Amino acid sequence: MSFHSFIEKHWVKRSILSYFFLPLAFLFSLVLTCRRNLYKWKLFRKYRSHTFIISVGNLTIGGNGKTPFTILLARALQEEGMNIAVSHRGYKGAYENTIKLISDENKIFEYALQAGDEPLLLAHNLKGIPVVVGKNRKSAVRLLEEKIHPDVIILDDSYQHIKVHHDFDFLLFNAKNPIGNGFLTPAGMLREPLKSIKYADCFVLNDIKGECSVPQIFEKYSTPFLSTSYRIDYFVRYMDLTKNFSSFFAGKKIFLLSGIGNPTSFENSIKELDIKFAHHYQFSDHYEYSKDDIARIIKKTENQKIDAIITTEKDFVKLKELDFNMERFYFAKLEVKINEMDIFNGILGKLKKEIGA
Repeated sequence: MSFHSFIEKHWVKRSILSYFFLPLAFLFSLVLTCRRNLYKWKLFRKYRSHTFIISVGNLTIGGNGKTPFTILLARALQEEGMNIAVSHRGYKGAYENTIKLISDENKIFEYALQAGDEPLLLAHNLKGIPVVVGKNRKSAVRLLEEKIHPDVIILDDSYQHIKVHHDFDFLLFNAKNPIGNGFLTPAGMLREPLKSIKYADCFVLNDIKGECSVPQIFEKYSTPFLSTSYRIDYFVRYMDLTKNFSSFFAGKKIFLLSGIGNPTSFENSIKELDIKFAHHYQFSDHYEYSKDDIARIIKKTENQKIDAIITTEKDFVKLKELDFNMERFYFAKLEVKINEMDIFNGILGKLKKEIGA
């Protein structure tokens, strides 16, 4: 059973296995609640930066669209005239256990290739915005304070990282399964008890399809609510970075390839463009592709006379460093749109006033 199938069977729905793990989830809940309270009661000290700190995080395990939202938010704040920097853990990258600046206001450093897929994706999409990698957020913030002096630091994937004080918290949810079966891990997909959503300053429901209404779990809170819609804007060929639109793939035989947290969302975005695909090769999130992996897939494309292989941009930043025939490879360039721009602009105005930029 794949990890994605496991999630669907035991974490999105309630099963015998999820109920079996419920006692462990209860104990984990006590530990996490105690931890939050120790910081709240100031028995544990938070690091308070003189720089304004914005957290972009989530409450569940799996793909919730944090990186696309971080890119959107950073660009929006930059357009408001603020100097922005981004901190990312660099999960499974070479610098996760250190602190490494992988880009600054002028360039992306060569060693950024080892930083992990998401930090590299951030660096490529955020020109002029420094990106630092490392799971110690306190040290990451201090490095940015000393070397960059930004007005705002965005901490990507940090809702549970409370050793650093957050001035504003965006809490993201996947529109299809906002809280899964409602149980804490390992019985469900929640990272911490549902009641901890009260610490968020804004809820964001990602990848909405059609009309959006506020889910019942958020109704008792007066917290501002945003939703986003995803669509593929265009496709980029690996070999020469030329743009292609969906009509280019009409009548062609297609494979999909991805190693992301929510492969179903990728499939749906492709289907919305009426692009039919023969098969989707799904790998685990942050998967480190090898030449053998790609060689096997390319061999199958040749045997089945496949015309194109479409990946996500997150996969592209890793795959482009491998030495293989990229002739058939394309990546989908995603466009993220906020549906409640009046609320979002109001939040930007409030943040700008608080930051004093």
